[in-house]
Amino acid sequence: MMKRKAYPCEDYEELFDMPQSEARQIDNRGVCGYRMKTITSGNIRECEIYPVFSQRVDFTRGKKTRESRDKQRRLNRRNAQKRLIRLLNANFTEGDVWATFTYGADKLPTDEKAAHKFFRNYLRRLAYRMRREKWGELKYIFVTEYLDDGKKIRVHHHCVMNFPDRDLAEKMWTGGARTHTRRLQPDEAGLEGIGRYITKGKEFLIKHARMWSASRNLKQPKVTVSDTAVSRRRAQRMGMDYAEAEAFFQRCNPAYRMTFQEVKFSDDVAGVYLYARFIRRE
Repeated sequence: MMKRKAYPCEDYEELFDMPQSEARQIDNRGVCGYRMKTITSGNIRECEIYPVFSQRVDFTRGKKTRESRDKQRRLNRRNAQKRLIRLLNANFTEGDVWATFTYGADKLPTDEKAAHKFFRNYLRRLAYRMRREKWGELKYIFVTEYLDDGKKIRVHHHCVMNFPDRDLAEKMWTGGARTHTRRLQPDEAGLEGIGRYITKGKEFLIKHARMWSASRNLKQPKVTVSDTAVSRRRAQRMGMDYAEAEAFFQRCNPAYRMTFQEVKFSDDVAGVYLYARFIRRE
């Protein structure tokens, strides 16, 4: 017997933007099942449940082209930001460093490409020092903020890294201006706050360049997918009852404690989207 083709709703971030309300009923017509995706990034775990459709749905039908482009740009930015946060949580802890580096007036890079090159040379010096001192391998993620309004150039870098000596890291900066380093302080969302802060602002709307740069030795978040863990009926009950959703999520993740959950709907497609975030128990 030929297996029926299914279409998972991978565009859930764009589509499911309506928060739960008591009067909202869940319409599962056209939904043949639900997919549960689990993403583990260090001590933080996320679970997403979203519909799988029995036939392909044209999500952009009847929408203006410009509106679709703007929505896609916002979606790209959110997805890039989410990936950055997960990489931070998977690779860095309270023993690591968050630093900001600025330039003196006589050291200002001529453009964003020059700033990027200058900072990468700095990171190479840090990596060499770590190898020489036998401190291990340098891991980092950095973001460059560059703004030239025609009157003044403003540029600085935010960097999260595992370089162990904060004083030495500041001393080795040759940009001609101050640096500011501090130890990371994860909270119940891990390092999400830092991830959102360093990618703030309009200059990070993705065009052709990546939002951030990172070393190649970073651990990737662990992702598992199940199309059998959640039935249509269970998803419907969970969408109408936060307590039942919490009980299910917690039962599936006994080694973690839930810190946040949400339920969302869409005016464009049927089904429900459920999300939960956890932190590993001590």
